Amino acid sequence: MWYIYAARFITGLLFLSLASVSDIRTRRVSDKVWMAMGFGGSVLLAVQLYLLDASWHHYLIYVPIAVLLSEALFEVPELYPEGKLNIAVMGWLLLPILTVTYQFYAIEDKMLFWSLLTIPAMMILAFLFYYIGLIYGGADAKAILVLAILMPFYPDIPGFTHASLSMEYVPVMQILFPFTFLVLLNSCLILLVLPPAYFVYNLKNGDTGFPQMFVGYRKDVKDIPGSFVWPMEHVDGSGKTVVKLFPNRDEEDILETLKARGRKRVWVTPKLPFIVPMCVGFVLSFVIGNPITHLLSIFF
Repeated sequence: MWYIYAARFITGLLFLSLASVSDIRTRRVSDKVWMAMGFGGSVLLAVQLYLLDASWHHYLIYVPIAVLLSEALFEVPELYPEGKLNIAVMGWLLLPILTVTYQFYAIEDKMLFWSLLTIPAMMILAFLFYYIGLIYGGADAKAILVLAILMPFYPDIPGFTHASLSMEYVPVMQILFPFTFLVLLNSCLILLVLPPAYFVYNLKNGDTGFPQMFVGYRKDVKDIPGSFVWPMEHVDGSGKTVVKLFPNRDEEDILETLKARGRKRVWVTPKLPFIVPMCVGFVLSFVIGNPITHLLSIFF
């Protein structure tokens, strides 16, 4: 069945590469990319379930997938339009819970059930990360959503994947540490190179300031508009200029205030195209697997 995982790798690499190019150029990714990637992942999942001789109960996993994906990619009616509960929308949102509950009692192969359950679990986690601000861009959250559909299982390509992990632990690992979460972990690890890179860059340019020199750089105020950066400096209520390390506000009002105070150069932090490290993390997750298991293999 390795060819299914190879197809998943090619599909993920293709669409994440397209999304990366768009993210670099505009910091936006068309929903059509995620729709196509989600469709490809859904087809591959259906093929694998068929090859596993899964029962029709397993295919009910498409119910929560459809509900969550529609919430992310399509305009759906509000739950409380004009302050009144929409019963139809409420039923639509409760449908995944009822479906998964039925699957839990109907499916005998609990290992496969829990593996499939990681799909909606990771999709819900993507929504949560976005709403609490751990993920800034909607495209980043949508990438996680469709990756959950594309990669519900750890890949098994001979000589290519999870070299540090014994095969007997793979089923458990894909439930406790889903492959999509692994991609997210490796993507974040890639970003760890940025603080020292910023530090060296700022030292070279003679710009010092702690701790902002580890998360950004100084830029001329006149060059900021349209340059995919957020100003880290802003004026608080008392009229004092302060530094916010992780801003997420539009810069127009901030820049006008800073200009009025005669500021020529200010600290900024870039709007990172996170799809790029996610694409690299996707490849690394196939090639090197889980870095945690590599560390465990060293010490145990």
